[in-house]
Amino acid sequence: MASAVNDLGSVALQRGDLDEAEAAFTRMADVYQSVYGAKHYLIGIAISNLASVYVARQEFTRAEPLYRQAIALYEETQSPQHMNTGIGRIKLGRALVGQARYDEAEVEILAGYEILTKQTSPSVSWLRSAREDLVKLYTASNQPDKAKRFEAELRQ
Repeated sequence: MASAVNDLGSVALQRGDLDEAEAAFTRMADVYQSVYGAKHYLIGIAISNLASVYVARQEFTRAEPLYRQAIALYEETQSPQHMNTGIGRIKLGRALVGQARYDEAEVEILAGYEILTKQTSPSVSWLRSAREDLVKLYTASNQPDKAKRFEAELRQ
């Protein structure tokens, strides 16, 4: 059931129906917590998805602690080098960019990017997202030489 609720939340998020997405991801987290307790990577996915709703609303300070919680769950239940951990760190970096906390964002996005590049089958869409986020970060923080590296990678 929680998987179906996740699908509904994802569709709502893509449509821009953020209230519906928030309700679905909150329900998803509740279901997984009732089934698995407090420590399971699926709870991390639900929490991360909920945080993505807050990013879509530009509520970056509200998203940040949820991403940190999701990353902690991934690290504990999967590994610090798992793809979910990498994606979580990229998402956290995005929330930090939204707060103009560029130094912290750089650390998180680069760490997530490195995790993904070491995967046997990395998520191409998340590698692209990380590159786009790094270009945005370096442009906003007036570091054009660093931005150029990731702009070049995006063109490949």
